[in-house]
Amino acid sequence: MVRREARDCDVQMITFEKTVKQAKILNPLKGFQEDIITFEYRTDPLTRRNTTIIKGMLNYVSRFLASDESLLNSLVEKTRVNCPFCPESVKDKTPMFTKDFLEEGRIFVSDAVVIPNLLGHAERSILVVLSREHYLNLKDFTSKLIFDGFKGGVAYLNRLSQVEPSICYPVFVFNYLTPAGSSIFHPHMQILVRDRPFYLVNLQLRKSKIYYEHGKSSYWSDLISKEKGGERYLFETNGVEWLVPFAPLRGLNEVQAIVRGKSNLLELSNEEWTGLANGISKILQYYHREAYVSFNIILMSGPTAKHLDYFDVNLRMISRPGIQALSFTDAWALPYLLWDGEAVEEPERLAERIRAFISS
Repeated sequence: MVRREARDCDVQMITFEKTVKQAKILNPLKGFQEDIITFEYRTDPLTRRNTTIIKGMLNYVSRFLASDESLLNSLVEKTRVNCPFCPESVKDKTPMFTKDFLEEGRIFVSDAVVIPNLLGHAERSILVVLSREHYLNLKDFTSKLIFDGFKGGVAYLNRLSQVEPSICYPVFVFNYLTPAGSSIFHPHMQILVRDRPFYLVNLQLRKSKIYYEHGKSSYWSDLISKEKGGERYLFETNGVEWLVPFAPLRGLNEVQAIVRGKSNLLELSNEEWTGLANGISKILQYYHREAYVSFNIILMSGPTAKHLDYFDVNLRMISRPGIQALSFTDAWALPYLLWDGEAVEEPERLAERIRAFISS
Protein backbone atom coordinates (compact mmCIF):
# COMPACT_ATOMS: atom_id res chain seq x y z
CA MET A 1 0.00 0.00 0.00
CA VAL A 2 1.37 3.39 -0.98
CA ARG A 3 0.18 6.77 0.19
CA ARG A 4 1.78 10.05 -0.70
CA GLU A 5 1.52 13.30 1.17
CA ALA A 6 2.88 16.45 -0.44
CA ARG A 7 1.81 19.49 1.52
CA ASP A 8 2.51 22.82 -0.17
CA CYS A 9 2.92 25.41 2.53
CA ASP A 10 1.77 28.98 2.26
CA VAL A 11 5.43 29.96 2.29
CA GLN A 12 7.11 30.06 -1.13
CA MET A 13 8.23 26.65 -2.43
CA ILE A 14 8.71 24.71 0.83
CA THR A 15 7.05 21.31 0.71
CA PHE A 16 7.05 18.45 3.21
CA GLU A 17 6.87 15.32 1.08
CA LYS A 18 6.56 11.76 2.26
CA THR A 19 5.64 8.45 0.69
CA VAL A 20 4.21 5.77 2.98
CA LYS A 21 4.93 2.13 2.11
CA GLN A 22 4.30 -1.16 3.87
CA ALA A 23 5.75 -4.66 3.88
CA LYS A 24 4.05 -7.86 5.04
CA ILE A 25 5.90 -10.64 6.86
CA LEU A 26 5.05 -13.71 8.91
CA ASN A 27 6.53 -12.69 12.24
CA PRO A 28 8.16 -15.46 14.37
CA LEU A 29 7.86 -13.20 17.45
CA LYS A 30 4.08 -13.31 17.01
CA GLY A 31 3.66 -17.01 16.28
CA PHE A 32 4.22 -16.42 12.55
CA GLN A 33 1.12 -14.31 12.32
CA GLU A 34 0.98 -11.81 9.50
CA ASP A 35 2.62 -8.54 10.51
CA ILE A 36 2.88 -5.20 8.72
CA ILE A 37 5.99 -3.00 8.78
CA THR A 38 5.44 0.64 7.88
CA PHE A 39 8.05 2.85 6.24
CA GLU A 40 8.00 6.53 5.37
CA TYR A 41 10.27 7.93 2.68
CA ARG A 42 10.71 11.61 3.49
CA THR A 43 12.37 14.22 1.29
CA ASP A 44 14.39 17.03 2.83
CA PRO A 45 12.64 20.25 1.73
CA LEU A 46 15.95 21.97 0.89
CA THR A 47 18.44 19.34 -0.29
CA ARG A 48 15.93 16.72 -1.56
CA ARG A 49 17.88 14.00 0.26
CA ASN A 50 15.82 10.94 1.17
CA THR A 51 15.31 9.75 4.75
CA THR A 52 13.55 6.51 5.66
CA ILE A 53 11.48 6.55 8.84
CA ILE A 54 11.06 3.02 10.22
CA LYS A 55 8.14 2.94 12.60
CA GLY A 56 8.77 0.76 15.65
CA MET A 57 12.52 0.54 15.11
CA LEU A 58 13.31 2.57 18.25
CA ASN A 59 11.95 -0.22 20.45
CA TYR A 60 14.21 -2.73 18.69
CA VAL A 61 17.44 -0.71 18.90
CA SER A 62 16.87 0.76 22.38
CA ARG A 63 18.82 -2.10 24.01
CA PHE A 64 21.91 -0.90 22.12
CA LEU A 65 21.53 2.73 23.16
CA ALA A 66 22.04 2.28 26.90
CA SER A 67 25.56 1.91 28.33
CA ASP A 68 27.21 -0.66 30.54
CA GLU A 69 27.99 1.58 33.51
CA SER A 70 30.78 -0.67 34.81
CA LEU A 71 32.51 -0.68 31.42
CA LEU A 72 32.01 3.07 31.03
CA ASN A 73 33.50 3.81 34.45
CA SER A 74 36.44 1.54 33.71
CA LEU A 75 37.16 3.37 30.44
CA VAL A 76 36.91 6.73 32.17
CA GLU A 77 39.61 5.72 34.66
CA LYS A 78 41.84 4.08 32.06
CA THR A 79 41.72 7.08 29.74
CA ARG A 80 42.33 9.52 32.59
CA VAL A 81 45.91 8.22 32.83
CA ASN A 82 48.16 10.39 30.63
CA CYS A 83 45.19 12.34 29.21
CA PRO A 84 46.72 15.38 27.46
CA PHE A 85 43.62 17.52 28.08
CA CYS A 86 43.46 17.19 31.87
CA PRO A 87 44.53 20.42 33.63
CA GLU A 88 47.81 19.05 34.96
CA SER A 89 48.92 18.10 31.42
CA VAL A 90 47.31 20.50 28.97
CA LYS A 91 50.22 23.00 28.98
CA ASP A 92 52.89 20.31 28.65
CA LYS A 93 51.30 17.77 26.30
CA THR A 94 49.32 19.80 23.76
CA PRO A 95 50.57 21.75 20.72
CA MET A 96 50.86 25.53 20.59
CA PHE A 97 50.24 28.02 17.81
CA THR A 98 53.31 29.46 16.17
CA LYS A 99 54.32 32.91 17.40
CA ASP A 100 53.59 34.54 14.04
CA PHE A 101 49.97 33.44 14.44
CA LEU A 102 49.49 33.88 18.19
CA GLU A 103 52.21 35.23 20.46
CA GLU A 104 50.71 33.58 23.57
CA GLY A 105 50.65 30.13 21.94
CA ARG A 106 47.17 29.17 23.19
CA ILE A 107 43.81 30.88 23.77
CA PHE A 108 42.19 30.68 27.21
CA VAL A 109 38.55 31.54 27.97
CA SER A 110 37.75 30.59 31.56
CA ASP A 111 38.31 26.79 31.63
CA ALA A 112 38.31 26.47 27.83
CA VAL A 113 41.70 26.07 26.12
CA VAL A 114 42.13 26.51 22.34
CA ILE A 115 45.02 24.60 20.76
CA PRO A 116 46.10 23.37 17.31
CA ASN A 117 45.18 19.79 16.47
CA LEU A 118 48.19 17.47 16.49
CA LEU A 119 46.77 15.56 13.50
CA GLY A 120 44.10 17.68 11.85
CA HIS A 121 41.22 17.13 9.43
CA ALA A 122 41.61 20.37 7.43
CA GLU A 123 44.33 22.92 6.69
CA ARG A 124 43.24 24.69 9.87
CA SER A 125 42.19 22.12 12.46
CA ILE A 126 41.77 23.31 16.04
CA LEU A 127 40.68 21.78 19.34
CA VAL A 128 38.90 23.47 22.22
CA VAL A 129 39.30 21.67 25.54
CA LEU A 130 35.98 22.43 27.21
CA SER A 131 36.36 21.34 30.82
CA ARG A 132 38.84 20.66 33.58
CA GLU A 133 36.91 17.46 34.28
CA HIS A 134 38.00 14.37 32.36
CA TYR A 135 34.48 13.00 32.02
CA LEU A 136 31.06 14.64 32.17
CA ASN A 137 27.56 13.23 32.25
CA LEU A 138 25.53 14.92 29.54
CA LYS A 139 23.53 16.84 32.12
CA ASP A 140 26.77 18.47 33.27
CA PHE A 141 27.46 20.19 29.95
CA THR A 142 26.37 23.56 31.27
CA SER A 143 25.50 26.57 29.14
CA LYS A 144 28.55 28.40 30.49
CA LEU A 145 30.92 25.57 29.62
CA ILE A 146 29.60 25.45 26.06
CA PHE A 147 29.51 29.26 25.73
CA ASP A 148 33.13 29.59 26.87
CA GLY A 149 34.15 26.97 24.32
CA PHE A 150 32.32 28.87 21.59
CA LYS A 151 33.96 32.15 22.57
CA GLY A 152 37.38 30.52 22.43
CA GLY A 153 36.54 29.31 18.94
CA VAL A 154 35.40 32.78 17.89
CA ALA A 155 38.65 34.29 19.18
CA TYR A 156 40.53 31.85 16.96
CA LEU A 157 38.34 32.64 13.92
CA ASN A 158 38.86 36.37 14.42
CA ARG A 159 42.61 35.90 14.44
CA LEU A 160 42.48 33.60 11.41
CA SER A 161 40.41 36.14 9.46
CA GLN A 162 43.19 38.70 10.02
CA VAL A 163 46.07 36.41 9.07
CA GLU A 164 44.56 34.15 6.38
CA PRO A 165 41.23 35.62 5.21
CA SER A 166 40.93 33.16 2.31
CA ILE A 167 40.48 30.28 4.79
CA CYS A 168 36.93 31.26 5.61
CA TYR A 169 34.63 28.21 5.81
CA PRO A 170 34.46 27.04 9.46
CA VAL A 171 32.50 24.29 11.13
CA PHE A 172 32.34 23.56 14.85
CA VAL A 173 32.15 19.84 15.64
CA PHE A 174 31.48 17.93 18.87
CA ASN A 175 32.32 14.21 19.01
CA TYR A 176 31.78 13.09 22.60
CA LEU A 177 33.07 9.64 23.55
CA THR A 178 34.03 6.73 21.34
CA PRO A 179 30.58 5.94 19.85
CA ALA A 180 30.68 9.48 18.41
CA GLY A 181 34.11 8.94 16.86
CA SER A 182 36.30 10.56 19.51
CA SER A 183 39.70 9.08 20.33
CA ILE A 184 39.92 11.10 23.58
CA PHE A 185 37.33 10.90 26.37
CA HIS A 186 38.01 14.36 27.78
CA PRO A 187 35.28 16.83 26.64
CA HIS A 188 36.43 18.88 23.69
CA MET A 189 35.24 20.49 20.46
CA GLN A 190 36.87 20.58 17.04
CA ILE A 191 36.99 23.60 14.75
CA LEU A 192 37.73 22.83 11.11
CA VAL A 193 38.35 25.68 8.66
CA ARG A 194 39.07 25.40 4.95
CA ASP A 195 39.23 27.59 1.88
CA ARG A 196 36.26 25.63 0.52
CA PRO A 197 33.04 24.48 2.22
CA PHE A 198 32.46 20.96 3.43
CA TYR A 199 30.07 18.94 1.28
CA LEU A 200 26.91 19.43 3.36
CA VAL A 201 27.62 23.14 3.86
CA ASN A 202 28.22 23.54 0.13
CA LEU A 203 24.98 21.71 -0.64
CA GLN A 204 23.04 23.95 1.73
CA LEU A 205 24.66 27.07 0.29
CA ARG A 206 23.87 26.10 -3.30
CA LYS A 207 20.29 25.05 -2.61
CA SER A 208 19.62 28.09 -0.41
CA LYS A 209 20.85 30.41 -3.15
CA ILE A 210 18.62 28.73 -5.76
CA TYR A 211 15.62 29.05 -3.42
CA TYR A 212 16.40 32.72 -2.79
CA GLU A 213 16.84 33.57 -6.45
CA HIS A 214 13.58 31.86 -7.37
CA GLY A 215 11.35 33.29 -4.65
CA LYS A 216 13.27 36.34 -3.36
CA SER A 217 13.02 35.05 0.22
CA SER A 218 15.28 33.06 2.51
CA TYR A 219 14.61 29.34 2.82
CA TRP A 220 15.65 29.48 6.48
CA SER A 221 13.30 32.32 7.34
CA ASP A 222 10.47 30.59 5.48
CA LEU A 223 11.20 27.29 7.22
CA ILE A 224 10.98 28.94 10.65
CA SER A 225 7.72 30.64 9.68
CA LYS A 226 6.32 27.30 8.56
CA GLU A 227 7.49 25.22 11.52
CA LYS A 228 7.09 27.64 14.42
CA GLY A 229 4.35 26.45 16.74
CA GLY A 230 3.95 23.22 14.77
CA GLU A 231 4.36 19.58 15.73
CA ARG A 232 8.14 19.53 15.18
CA TYR A 233 8.91 22.90 16.78
CA LEU A 234 10.66 22.94 20.17
CA PHE A 235 11.54 26.41 21.47
CA GLU A 236 13.29 29.72 20.81
CA THR A 237 16.10 31.17 22.88
CA ASN A 238 18.00 34.42 22.20
CA GLY A 239 17.25 34.50 18.48
CA VAL A 240 17.96 30.79 17.96
CA GLU A 241 15.09 28.56 16.82
CA TRP A 242 15.08 24.87 17.81
CA LEU A 243 13.12 22.10 16.09
CA VAL A 244 13.23 18.47 15.04
CA PRO A 245 13.90 18.24 11.28
CA PHE A 246 11.22 16.77 9.02
CA ALA A 247 13.76 14.47 7.32
CA PRO A 248 16.67 13.79 9.75
CA LEU A 249 20.19 13.22 8.49
CA ARG A 250 20.87 10.28 10.79
CA GLY A 251 17.86 9.96 13.04
CA LEU A 252 18.93 9.12 16.60
CA ASN A 253 17.20 11.93 18.48
CA GLU A 254 18.22 14.49 15.85
CA VAL A 255 17.60 18.16 16.63
CA GLN A 256 18.16 21.21 14.46
CA ALA A 257 18.82 24.86 15.37
CA ILE A 258 18.76 27.97 13.15
CA VAL A 259 20.25 31.37 14.02
CA ARG A 260 17.87 33.84 12.41
CA GLY A 261 19.40 36.20 9.88
CA LYS A 262 23.07 35.44 10.58
CA SER A 263 24.97 33.76 7.76
CA ASN A 264 28.36 33.15 9.37
CA LEU A 265 29.78 32.53 12.82
CA LEU A 266 31.56 35.89 13.09
CA GLU A 267 28.21 37.68 12.81
CA LEU A 268 26.80 36.09 15.97
CA SER A 269 26.36 38.24 19.07
CA ASN A 270 27.04 37.06 22.61
CA GLU A 271 23.27 36.77 22.99
CA GLU A 272 23.03 34.36 20.07
CA TRP A 273 26.02 32.31 21.25
CA THR A 274 24.23 32.10 24.59
CA GLY A 275 21.10 30.92 22.77
CA LEU A 276 23.05 28.14 21.10
CA ALA A 277 24.74 27.14 24.36
CA ASN A 278 21.44 27.17 26.29
CA GLY A 279 19.70 25.08 23.65
CA ILE A 280 22.48 22.50 23.43
CA SER A 281 22.51 22.18 27.22
CA LYS A 282 18.73 21.63 27.26
CA ILE A 283 18.88 18.90 24.62
CA LEU A 284 21.82 17.19 26.35
CA GLN A 285 19.81 17.16 29.57
CA TYR A 286 17.05 15.39 27.65
CA TYR A 287 19.58 12.89 26.25
CA HIS A 288 20.81 12.26 29.80
CA ARG A 289 17.27 11.61 31.01
CA GLU A 290 17.01 8.97 28.27
CA ALA A 291 20.29 7.40 29.55
CA TYR A 292 22.42 8.39 26.55
CA VAL A 293 26.09 9.23 27.13
CA SER A 294 27.44 10.09 23.67
CA PHE A 295 26.57 12.70 21.04
CA ASN A 296 27.65 14.58 17.91
CA ILE A 297 27.05 18.21 16.96
CA ILE A 298 27.85 20.14 13.79
CA LEU A 299 27.51 23.93 13.66
CA MET A 300 27.63 25.13 10.05
CA SER A 301 28.54 28.56 8.72
CA GLY A 302 28.67 30.46 5.48
CA PRO A 303 31.93 32.20 4.51
CA THR A 304 33.13 34.51 7.25
CA ALA A 305 34.28 37.17 4.78
CA LYS A 306 30.77 38.29 3.77
CA HIS A 307 27.09 38.24 4.67
CA LEU A 308 24.72 36.08 2.64
CA ASP A 309 21.03 37.05 2.61
CA TYR A 310 20.05 33.53 1.59
CA PHE A 311 21.81 31.47 4.29
CA ASP A 312 21.52 31.12 8.06
CA VAL A 313 23.98 29.55 10.48
CA ASN A 314 22.47 26.22 11.51
CA LEU A 315 23.20 23.24 13.74
CA ARG A 316 22.43 19.53 13.89
CA MET A 317 22.90 17.31 16.95
CA ILE A 318 22.27 13.60 17.52
CA SER A 319 22.72 11.06 20.28
CA ARG A 320 24.86 8.00 19.63
CA PRO A 321 24.71 4.36 20.80
CA GLY A 322 25.82 3.40 24.29
CA ILE A 323 29.16 2.05 25.42
CA GLN A 324 28.80 -1.73 25.55
CA ALA A 325 31.02 -4.76 25.09
CA LEU A 326 29.06 -5.57 21.93
CA SER A 327 30.23 -2.27 20.37
CA PHE A 328 27.04 -1.74 18.38
CA THR A 329 27.21 1.19 15.96
CA ASP A 330 24.62 3.01 13.88
CA ALA A 331 27.35 3.78 11.32
CA TRP A 332 26.54 1.29 8.57
CA ALA A 333 26.34 1.14 4.78
CA LEU A 334 23.06 3.00 4.21
CA PRO A 335 24.17 6.44 5.50
CA TYR A 336 27.90 6.02 4.83
CA LEU A 337 27.92 4.54 1.33
CA LEU A 338 24.38 4.97 -0.02
CA TRP A 339 24.12 8.54 1.38
CA ASP A 340 20.53 8.01 2.56
CA GLY A 341 19.16 9.12 5.88
CA GLU A 342 17.35 6.85 8.34
CA ALA A 343 15.37 7.54 11.50
CA VAL A 344 14.16 5.01 14.05
CA GLU A 345 10.96 6.90 14.87
CA GLU A 346 8.81 9.71 13.56
CA PRO A 347 10.36 13.16 14.21
CA GLU A 348 7.01 14.40 15.49
CA ARG A 349 7.05 11.85 18.34
CA LEU A 350 10.57 12.89 19.34
CA ALA A 351 9.58 16.56 19.36
CA GLU A 352 6.59 15.80 21.56
CA ARG A 353 8.80 14.05 24.14
CA ILE A 354 11.40 16.83 24.18
CA ARG A 355 8.73 19.51 24.66
CA ALA A 356 7.23 17.53 27.53
CA PHE A 357 10.66 17.18 29.15
CA ILE A 358 11.49 20.87 28.83
CA SER A 359 8.13 21.97 30.24
CA SER A 360 8.26 19.55 33.19
